[in-house]
Amino acid sequence: MLSLWSFGGAMRVAYHDRVPRRRAAAVAALAVAGIALAVILVNGLNDSSGSEQTAAVGKSPADDADGGNEVRNATPQSDWKPYTGPVPILEYHVLGPAPEGAPYPELYVTRPDFHRQMDWLDEHGYEAVTLETVEQAWYHGGRLPAKPVVISFDDGYRPQFTYALPELRRHGWPGVLNLKAEGSDLYTSNVEAMVDAGWELAAHTIHHLDLTTLDSEQLKEEVAGSREMLRREYHVPVANFCYPAGQFDSTVIAAVEAAGYTGATTEIPGDAERSAPYELKRFEILGSSGVGGPAEDLG
Repeated sequence: MLSLWSFGGAMRVAYHDRVPRRRAAAVAALAVAGIALAVILVNGLNDSSGSEQTAAVGKSPADDADGGNEVRNATPQSDWKPYTGPVPILEYHVLGPAPEGAPYPELYVTRPDFHRQMDWLDEHGYEAVTLETVEQAWYHGGRLPAKPVVISFDDGYRPQFTYALPELRRHGWPGVLNLKAEGSDLYTSNVEAMVDAGWELAAHTIHHLDLTTLDSEQLKEEVAGSREMLRREYHVPVANFCYPAGQFDSTVIAAVEAAGYTGATTEIPGDAERSAPYELKRFEILGSSGVGGPAEDLG
C-alpha cells in the first residue's frame, strides 16, 4: 500500500544542567570554585548536545533493549525439523490508532491488538521465523519449528521499530522488514538495530510505484536498484522482494528473478508455498481484524 503519513518528526531533547552546590571555605576560594563551575557547565552542555545528536538519529529505549544480540529464532533451534510444506506469512503496516482523516485507516492495527495477536500465536504453538529461514528449509534441507509463521512489516513505519521490535523480542522472534529504499520513517540506526536482532531485510522498491506501469529501465531501477541500495547501506543479502500494493505480472516477476531475489511476497491471501517462490501469499492483518485476526486466518 502507499505510504500513509510520516511518524518521523523533529525530536526535542530536554537539557538538564547539573550545577553542584559548593560552600566556599574562604573568600580566596571563590575564584577557584568559579572556574570549576564553568568547566562543569561546559561539560554538561557538551553531554546534552551529544544526547541531542543521538536522538536525532533515532535513539530510543529499543536501541538499548536490543544490545546487538539476535533473538532466539534468528537461528535454527535444536528441536526444529526438516519441512517443505506451506507456511503462513502475516502482513502488517502501521501499529497504532488511525488518525482522523487517514486515507487507509484499515492499515492501522492498534498496539493492544498486536500485542494480543502475538500472544495468541505463542499460546497456540506458532513460532516466528524469517522468510530466508523458510526458504533454507524449502530448498536447501534447513529446519523449521513445528508451526512456523513469518511476520512481515511493509514500507518502514516508525512503530515497527519502537513497538514491533521489542514486542517480537519478548517472544524470541525475528520479523521481516519490507523496506522502501527511500522515504521510510525509519532512521538508519533503527534498521540496523532490527537487523542486529535477527530481522530479515527485504526490498520494497525505491519509490513504492506500481511496477506493472513502468518501462524496462524504470522497472530495473525500482527492483534491482532497491536491492543494491539496501545491500550497500546495511551489508545484508536482501534475498526477498515485496511487490508494492501487491501489483505484479509476468514482466515484473522476470525482473525480480533477474535481480537475484530468491522470492517475492504478494497480497494474495493464503499460505506461502515453495512451488511459487515469486508469488508468495500473505494474510493481511487489518485494523478490523482484532485479536482474532490470526486465529481466523490460521485456524
